Amino acid sequence: MSEKRWMKSVKAEAANCTTKMPWERGLRRQAMIARRLENDERTSKITLPPLPAFMTLDAAG
Repeated sequence: MSEKRWMKSVKAEAANCTTKMPWERGLRRQAMIARRLENDERTSKITLPPLPAFMTLDAAG
């Protein structure tokens, strides 16, 4: 079955996308949240669970 014209344009546009997806920003985002929570003056604190292994592969992010 041949690929439809709209699917080709969707794939081309997806390839041009430079926005980082949440799973690509894992370590950097978690560090930012941790810093924000560290500076929080509230009496009750929120802790973050460790990231799954598949999210920690791209540390350069």
